Amino acid sequence: MASSPKPRPGNDLSAQAVSVFDKVKRIKSDNPELSRKIDRLEAEIRKKLVEIRGLVAKLDTKDRDLVTVLIVNGVHRTADEVLID
Repeated sequence: MASSPKPRPGNDLSAQAVSVFDKVKRIKSDNPELSRKIDRLEAEIRKKLVEIRGLVAKLDTKDRDLVTVLIVNGVHRTADEVLID
């Protein structure tokens, strides 16, 4: 019977995820006002994306997927440029 590979230190993704979650939770609790403002803006972005989805739904069925991919690409590129660059 083959033995399963032994986990290497630092390879436990669930522990890493919990660590990141805890760090984010601490950052948010250390900055409550900024955190609330960010949450409100994220909610606005979500509402606008739902609005965009509604408009895309009015397009011909054959065109929806392509337009959706282009919108997702544009939103991703914009977020990248604004938040990371």
